[in-house]
Amino acid sequence: MSVTFEKKDNLNAIISIVVKNEDYQENITKQFKDYRKKAKIPGFRPGTVPMGMVKQMVGKSVLFEEVNKLTSEFLYKYLQDNNIDILGQPMTSVEKESITDFDNYGDFTFHFDLGLAPVFDLKVSTKDKLTRYNVELNQKEIDTEITNLRRQNGKLETMDKSETENDSIVLIVTEVEKSGEHKDGGVFEQEVTVLPEVVKSKKVKKQLVGVSVGDELDLNIFDLFNDNEMVIVQSIGIEKEAVSSLNKTFKGKVKEVRRVVPAELNKEFFDLVMGPDAVANEEGFNKKIEENLGSYYEAEAERQLESEINAMLEDNHKLVLPDDFLKRWLTETKPDTYTVDTIDELYGKESVVLRKQLVREKIAEQEKVEVTDEDINQTSFAYTAQMLRQYGLNNPDPAMVQNFEAKNREEKGYLMRIRDVVVEKKVLDKVKEMITIKSSKLTVDKFYDKVKAHNDKG
Repeated sequence: MSVTFEKKDNLNAIISIVVKNEDYQENITKQFKDYRKKAKIPGFRPGTVPMGMVKQMVGKSVLFEEVNKLTSEFLYKYLQDNNIDILGQPMTSVEKESITDFDNYGDFTFHFDLGLAPVFDLKVSTKDKLTRYNVELNQKEIDTEITNLRRQNGKLETMDKSETENDSIVLIVTEVEKSGEHKDGGVFEQEVTVLPEVVKSKKVKKQLVGVSVGDELDLNIFDLFNDNEMVIVQSIGIEKEAVSSLNKTFKGKVKEVRRVVPAELNKEFFDLVMGPDAVANEEGFNKKIEENLGSYYEAEAERQLESEINAMLEDNHKLVLPDDFLKRWLTETKPDTYTVDTIDELYGKESVVLRKQLVREKIAEQEKVEVTDEDINQTSFAYTAQMLRQYGLNNPDPAMVQNFEAKNREEKGYLMRIRDVVVEKKVLDKVKEMITIKSSKLTVDKFYDKVKAHNDKG
């Protein structure tokens, strides 16, 4: 066997592999003999089938498998031995035609197109300066959090009349013409639930506060749902394409008024939120809320710092990729997802992730980042606990977490995803040591102003 590596440019290459008869002859002859011993052909005793008949029956498939196996093994060995870093997978060349005559036992020549990973130097140093924000709490944030927790754990009661914008309104809505009659083919008597508190339109909010069961209202459906197309689609049960043809005016009849009666500040509530006997009284509860909020905003500030680190790494490393090759690879290997119509948009997103991954791998390699089993175990446990909290289990029992974590591990690809999370976290922690980070104290509102400004810029 022989190989030729032809570099077309810094990001594309062609690798050619020649497989000669002597490379595969011994192996396929052995396979023919094995088949001859086992073959049950009418008119022939086992082991007496003519070799010519054996080749006629299985020769082409045996030759095909053997030659392709040898080619694949040699291809990847060559790439590994020569430290050639590729993106995607080798693909049959569109420039050079391979010579593959499987009807004869001759020589074979395969040409493969390669997309090469960009070669770059890591650009991270103390000259890169970012800010870690220390978010300062005030009593307003603590009181708001307690109010929200009381409402989340309160009891839902049905009322005859709404009194505040926190009362939710169940409406039966119908799309109407200017005359007030139902629009032919339009939305008819669809039940929706609205919380006036989240409605941005002052006019619509005023319409909803103070209504009684049975009241009828003329409502602007777009104002009712804050011009959010997705919410409109989900709320009134129409297709996305139909939103543009909706009439603005709907008739709404109040079916029900619901009010959340906040939970009382007692031991039952404290145990529900914090866990059994975690706090004894309201003073202890307030202190625990303050601690939890402090931890939450500390984590939020760290998450913001890491987001800015990722943006910095992207700005510092404007990597160029073999775009045409990767688009071709995606459309040929995953045709159900990547089509001629979708490839440009989807590839744009894929390429951002790929560039981030290449920089991350560079840092991990250069800084010798290692992942241990303990890292995997701790991260998996924390991930599972967080997942349970999202389902309403604020203080999941460790035994329950372990049980769910064991089930997660049975999912294909789960541990690989967890490992990626560990690597990314360790890489970000390493970058924090390599750059200059100053501290700045901010109120909650000012902190989120910084977050918004960063997101808008990105």
